Amino acid sequence: MSKLKLSAIPDDRPVKITVELLGAVHRDLVAYPELLGRETGQIVADPAQLTVPML
Repeated sequence: MSKLKLSAIPDDRPVKITVELLGAVHRDLVAYPELLGRETGQIVADPAQLTVPML
């Protein structure tokens, strides 16, 4: 049996997807930038800026 290997992904353009989250998960994702801002002094205006890399 041959081994399967993944080749390089040729296209890394962003792709839009939709996910459904529990309310508690959404609240945590919205609260995280606020907490991070308090600790680092940086303001994150759009939680999606952190949410996407986290997911």
